[in-house]
Amino acid sequence: MLLKIQEQIQYYAETISAITGLEVEVVDTELIRIAGTGDYSKNIGKSIKSAGNLLKTTLKGSTPLFIENPRQNKICKGCQTKANCRELCSVCAPISDGVTTYGAMEMICFSAEAREQMLERREIYMNFLSLLSSSIAVRVRERQELQDITDLLNIMSQVVNTNEKGILIYDAKGKVAYKNDQAEEILSKTIPSQFENFSVTPTGFTLSDLNEYTVEQDGRQQMIVGKQADIESTNSRFSSVLVFDTIRSVVSKSLQAATVTFDSSLDHIKGQSQHILQLKEQITATGDTNSSVLISGESGTGKELVARAIHSIGDRSEEPFVAINCGAIPDTLLESELFGYVGGAFTGALRQGQIGKFELADGGVLFLDEISCMPLYLQVKLLRVLQERKITRLGGNRPISVDIRVIAASNDNLHELMAQNMFRDDLYFRLNVIPIQTTPLRERLDDLDLLINHFIAKYCDLFGKNKIKLQSSIVQRMRNYNWPGNIRELENAIEYLVNMATPEGIINETALHSGFLQSKDNFQQEQVQISQGPECPIISLKELEQQAILRAIEYYGDTTSGKKQAAKSLGIGLATLYRKLGH
Repeated sequence: MLLKIQEQIQYYAETISAITGLEVEVVDTELIRIAGTGDYSKNIGKSIKSAGNLLKTTLKGSTPLFIENPRQNKICKGCQTKANCRELCSVCAPISDGVTTYGAMEMICFSAEAREQMLERREIYMNFLSLLSSSIAVRVRERQELQDITDLLNIMSQVVNTNEKGILIYDAKGKVAYKNDQAEEILSKTIPSQFENFSVTPTGFTLSDLNEYTVEQDGRQQMIVGKQADIESTNSRFSSVLVFDTIRSVVSKSLQAATVTFDSSLDHIKGQSQHILQLKEQITATGDTNSSVLISGESGTGKELVARAIHSIGDRSEEPFVAINCGAIPDTLLESELFGYVGGAFTGALRQGQIGKFELADGGVLFLDEISCMPLYLQVKLLRVLQERKITRLGGNRPISVDIRVIAASNDNLHELMAQNMFRDDLYFRLNVIPIQTTPLRERLDDLDLLINHFIAKYCDLFGKNKIKLQSSIVQRMRNYNWPGNIRELENAIEYLVNMATPEGIINETALHSGFLQSKDNFQQEQVQISQGPECPIISLKELEQQAILRAIEYYGDTTSGKKQAAKSLGIGLATLYRKLGH
């Protein structure tokens, strides 16, 4: 008898699936599949007697069944398709009017998130399916519209409102026939009251496989991302369903999934010296404000640690922390990285466009490391963003509001750069609302022993070695060393020593490489000695210069910060260094 209203039942199945995200299957008493969604839309009209143990059991009873452990439940014993079953949770109810059973309806989930929601709201789902099944039975018997549609929709709304995403269901005329609580909350600033006379327009931009839409009403505008799907049925009141969320929510979840978590609290900043205690006081005092922060200090002094600590103790700690190194990205790409772009904005741009770091950090903190490397034309755009809190994607013309806190860092002397017109004064003052200075290691040697022990414990545990003890001569060499690379260099030195240690934790000092903790003065003196060696009594200035540059890069590293240190040690500018290297 269910075949007589097969189209109506298929409509119910598709609507429920679109709203809840679950798959639906309906069979009659002969286990002929009457309707289904997803994989269950296959083989409609055919028998599933070789499977369907839960449906068979349900048809014999009068109450709904909830299976939270498919394949392990005794009902599933003997099922011929159990080996290929991917179901994680199911609820099944008989289609019965109390006298006659006409079939059974099942709702199934395939994701851990959906399973958790079903388990938390077991009674709601069972009541909902029970009422829907009995309503279908009444429809079969009376061949008329369901009399209890109001109760059904009330229970359906409870199910829909458990969804974290907004849901809009449109009728055949394109008007909103139903909206869940989350939809009203997400769109409350754009659509404060009636869901009438508003537009939802796709922008053509995608984010995490979701389409972006502009929502507008009476001059108010906001951006959402989601999916809109048509509801196809020959006798449908409804035309489509839109499931959506805020960009901030989608980005935040994506960042959480992609980010390696680590301790970014104040405790991660190691030290007990007066410098460190004062630094922690400054961080604590600035945590809950939205004012910009400018962190100054030499390379390797932990400027990003300070930025992360400010974020972790502030009122934005649950929101994204997005970092970008302005010196590590070519000028031609930095703008698109910061502001994003629309599809086709430039040659090589992704067809669907790309979201920028400002939008990724919306609601949270954007950390701009090596801000001194930002070109002047981008400094102008950054200043405007800080003033207006709006950005425009490259190739686009629509301003997008962003709620961010900016923390910048530099190991260059910004006052010197401003004097050379290489850094804008107005941007400096906008960033330098709260100045924080990190102290070089040579000025806080009181913390040296604590840092040494911390890094020894870290790398001995990481490499599975016995804890090493440094000879007093090595410790003294560390105390006498100038530490141009600061904490980063110290950590690398300890990692090297742990690697060189024997399984018993002993370090043979004679086995250390000749450049270990070699001071810059000794390094430069060695350069001169090599250039004046007996094997090469006369070397051209150009060749000598090239040797000095290559040795400096080998010593400090082939990174942007390493090249900066190399240029500084050689007494030339970074641009000159690049030119002489032929870059």
